[in-house]
Amino acid sequence: MKPTDQTLQRLLNAAARAVPEAAAPPFGLETRVLAQWRAESADDESVSLFAFLRRATLGAGLVLVLCATWSLTRTGGNVIGDEAALLDYHIQTSLTP
Repeated sequence: MKPTDQTLQRLLNAAARAVPEAAAPPFGLETRVLAQWRAESADDESVSLFAFLRRATLGAGLVLVLCATWSLTRTGGNVIGDEAALLDYHIQTSLTP
């Protein structure tokens, strides 16, 4: 016999000597557990937290869009703003390697 055949035979012998698995739980138990789990998930407190976080995210997105729209519609004749933008550009370029 080849070594792989011996290893396979030992594996099959060990599987034959193994204790059989326990029987599955009755169907009624599974349905009761699932029903209880679904009932608890409906009253979960995290649902209200997720709703709040969703609304907060939408509100922050709305503020972002409004600010971006406002900044794009401003008049560009602000000389001080242009100087500040130029200074900011020079600072940004001096910090990059």
